[in-house]
Amino acid sequence: MRETVYKVTGLPVEKIALLGDFHNTEYEPILTSLRRNAPFIICISGDICYADIPESGLLVEEQKNIIPFLSGCTSIAPAFLSLGNHDAVFCDEDWEKIRDTGVVILDNEWYQITVGDQKIFIGGLTSHYVLERRASSDTSTYPDRDRERADLSSPDLSWIEPVPEGFKLLLSHQPEYWDQLRNLSVDLCLSAHAHGGQWRIFNHGVFAPGQGFWPRYSKGLYDDRMIVTAGLSNTTRIPRLFNPTEVVYIEKQKY
Repeated sequence: MRETVYKVTGLPVEKIALLGDFHNTEYEPILTSLRRNAPFIICISGDICYADIPESGLLVEEQKNIIPFLSGCTSIAPAFLSLGNHDAVFCDEDWEKIRDTGVVILDNEWYQITVGDQKIFIGGLTSHYVLERRASSDTSTYPDRDRERADLSSPDLSWIEPVPEGFKLLLSHQPEYWDQLRNLSVDLCLSAHAHGGQWRIFNHGVFAPGQGFWPRYSKGLYDDRMIVTAGLSNTTRIPRLFNPTEVVYIEKQKY
């Protein structure tokens, strides 16, 4: 795992951590990095679990790293979580236990904090997979693997505008949404999901879910307003190539 730093002009705080695609991986190296770097806030851009439906009990109890990871994050700095495609499998009781860690769940909504005299609005754009799950099955239990799926292929953008004056930081798990977001009032978008393109050739990802081969948005800074992390884990049998996992730090550009 590497630490990647991006400098951003106009950032209202000194340092932000971006984490994505945790997928129940080993958490202690991540927390060690966070403690050493001491970010002002921690932004978790979706997919904290691996979307396996448990045979019995709760998913957060079966995937034992999720709750310690989130609790560890909130012990270091205020932590904010947006919802990714794998997170659609959680049931209501899982979400109660996740909230108990102190993480702020941003489910198509803004959360306001104030730093000095500047207002910061932190938003979380919920994956359309989560919206599809809610439309097609009862979230008090786990979904039926053979359920009939709702026909949803886009996120709900209706809540994003208008937002009062201030810095708008949006967590959007899926970077392919950026083409719909770029003209909205978002100062900085933080994404994951692409896993860096799995293999990177000449610093370009090879394949990403939602974008296919040679994805446009797989890892890095785009349009000076979106940062995509390569993520914290691997969820396929295909190994990463020239594409280590990472914790991303966004720092204020100083002149």
